[in-house]
Amino acid sequence: MEEIHGFNLAALGIIMATIWQYSGYTMALYLAGFTGISQDMRDAAMLDGASSIRYYRHIALPMVKPITISAVIILSHISLKMFDLIFAMTGPDNAETGHPALTMYLTTFRANEFARGAAIAIVLFLIAATFIIPYLINNYRQKGSR
Repeated sequence: MEEIHGFNLAALGIIMATIWQYSGYTMALYLAGFTGISQDMRDAAMLDGASSIRYYRHIALPMVKPITISAVIILSHISLKMFDLIFAMTGPDNAETGHPALTMYLTTFRANEFARGAAIAIVLFLIAATFIIPYLINNYRQKGSR
């Protein structure tokens, strides 16, 4: 029997559950960001003739850009560690989802290949570091220039 590769329904279910799980967190971040913009800024933009679309495009969204960057970095980091959700939804024997954290688990504890599992864990750590370290460096430089 030929094995079918590509997108499957298990991956779709995991994606939907992940969006449901983290949409509230992301909304809370943006709510805090938009609440931090003073009403005087909006009133001044409207007084100058800006429509609501122009206000959000040219004033509000650029002001929440640091929140967007933070949300992308945090959610990217979380997506690398989605072992618990995948394991709970599909079980350990469903490797069709193809997530690196599940591969690490199966390699380490099912195949008893601890060195290969540790190597996969290090690669996951390095991938997470590629998202986080540039963000931290940029944050440090911005605080130093103030």
